[in-house]
Amino acid sequence: MADIVRATVSDVPALASVLASAYAKDPVWSWLMPHDRDRRLRLLFAAHLAQQVPAGRVWTDPDRTVAAVWAEPGKWKLPVSYLLRNAGTLLRTGRAQLPRTGMRLLALEHRHPAEPAHWYVEYIGTHADARGTGRGSQVLSELLAQADADGRPVFLESSNRRNLTFYQRHGFTVREEMTFRAGPPMWSMWRRDTGQ
Repeated sequence: MADIVRATVSDVPALASVLASAYAKDPVWSWLMPHDRDRRLRLLFAAHLAQQVPAGRVWTDPDRTVAAVWAEPGKWKLPVSYLLRNAGTLLRTGRAQLPRTGMRLLALEHRHPAEPAHWYVEYIGTHADARGTGRGSQVLSELLAQADADGRPVFLESSNRRNLTFYQRHGFTVREEMTFRAGPPMWSMWRRDTGQ
């Protein structure tokens, strides 16, 4: 994995900005955070990355233009302690949309498959200034090589229809278009689909 690096604590601010840039025009995040989105996304991602970096789950490219949160099998679910530690950030970033944000996160957690054991692409994004350079594909390809070596499938939820072809080029197939009581749809995708 010479072309990707495991992120360190010092990378958190830069990678939070990468993800905020990557998700700035995302339909779901636009619905969840209609105002002051850039600042709020940076706060939210900084808090999340600060929790995931020590676990070794955050990967990037040498130039810090891509950020990927990649959970190993059985480690995708956020513990209650995470929610308690980040309650203040969730309140500041969620504001009036906190109930809809909470409902969407709960719905996604409820729909997340427990079996088969799988790797999980929680987030991956490329800074807007580096889109189209192939860096996001490089990071994702190297992470997927881990799953291939392990022989397990990979799962993700896409919150943007435009990204489906990107994931399909990497071997993912759409399992379900997920609709909700409110807000835009999302898509669950598997790589090396198990048929479940």
